[in-house]
Amino acid sequence: MRRRTTIAALAAVLSFSPLAAQAAPASADGGTSSTPRSVATSTSSAGVDPASACGDLVQLAPVLSSDHTPDGKQITPKPTADGRRVPVIIVHGWVSYDTHSDARDHLFSQYVDRTADPAGGTGYLLAQSQYRSSLIGMLQQVPGAEVYTFDYSQVGSRWVTDPQIGPKLSQAIECLSDSYQQKPVLVTHSMGGLVARQALSNNDSKGRPISGRVSNVLAVGAPNNGSDSAQMIASALTIGSEIPLAGLPIRMLWDYIGQCSEQMDATNTTCTGIRAVDAFRSSGGEALRTGSAQLAQLPWWLDNVKVTAYVGDIQMGGISLFGLNSPRLLDLGDLLVSVDSAKAGSQRSRQVNCEYGIISTKSAETGLVRLMLAGQGNSVEQPADLLSSPCFHEAMLHETTITGDLQRDLTEVLGANTAWHAPAAGSEQSAAATTVAVRESR
Repeated sequence: MRRRTTIAALAAVLSFSPLAAQAAPASADGGTSSTPRSVATSTSSAGVDPASACGDLVQLAPVLSSDHTPDGKQITPKPTADGRRVPVIIVHGWVSYDTHSDARDHLFSQYVDRTADPAGGTGYLLAQSQYRSSLIGMLQQVPGAEVYTFDYSQVGSRWVTDPQIGPKLSQAIECLSDSYQQKPVLVTHSMGGLVARQALSNNDSKGRPISGRVSNVLAVGAPNNGSDSAQMIASALTIGSEIPLAGLPIRMLWDYIGQCSEQMDATNTTCTGIRAVDAFRSSGGEALRTGSAQLAQLPWWLDNVKVTAYVGDIQMGGISLFGLNSPRLLDLGDLLVSVDSAKAGSQRSRQVNCEYGIISTKSAETGLVRLMLAGQGNSVEQPADLLSSPCFHEAMLHETTITGDLQRDLTEVLGANTAWHAPAAGSEQSAAATTVAVRESR
């Protein structure tokens, strides 16, 4: 068990590397060369301009000229067959951010560039010639989808109860649902799913449940029960710092990270330049760990909002030869969030699996191909390895199966009746009371 814990913790440390490459955006617009949205596109059926009315809360995502349809054409947002436009709100994760631009340095804006192999194996990295669109671009192709980004990077290390996170998302939901007279759909990643849970537990300005204004949540890698990997790393560092003499360097590092996390929570500035490290002991970082008091107090998903979970599972070790299949030695989820945690509370789920260290004919062939293509980069399609896994926590936002499922699920949702109407007098119920009822029924 100790060996298994250690391997998972080390894998989680490696998994922070994409976060380390991110830096806070220099400006709100990101200097994009996007195609401007027309007034007709951004004006709701109620005759108001939601992009202006709700501009202090969310941003209408531009259509990037470098995003294309599968056949290479420019993306042109259009309404549903019956003329509706429905707000779709993108909610990013912990110490991340999202202002859509051609820079593509935000997770939802990166090209869909890899695929998990449905038949098992490591998955593949696509050749650059196969790149077509980002996930946001794919969602903008869904008839009726008006894609907005909700960015809370200015307080990104804090917990979801911060006024600028969960409560502010509640305000955005109310503003957009009033402007469009449609129930928004939330598309979340990682802690963004927990932000949605907090936001949906609130009441609107008239005392009505915010959850009644949302039809669906499409949640990628939500740590509903917390992150086991984050908990294991924290435990390992805590235990290591308590070793006499030998633990002194670890204790100094642990204290330094604590100081950096306090700085992140207070000013959103980093010590090391690696936001995930600087914020590891922040209010949000500590709350994300499995078993935290903050998670225990967070309201659960409510029954009147349908939740679809999108899940990655990285499987390590095992044998698959001559028709004999052994159990995998390790099931790591997406390296940060376990399969069970990501699926918890959802009504349905979509999952991709990636296999590494499996002894099989397929794995031997994959290794040979990877060796032959070494050095050719993204000019050719080639097998992924563990560090570039399509099933990794962040990579799922640019993996073909998950993004395709998201696009199809959103198409299905927007094809239904998503119109929002204020509840009749006397039928209002507070979100807090609803939350209690749901908790008691679990």
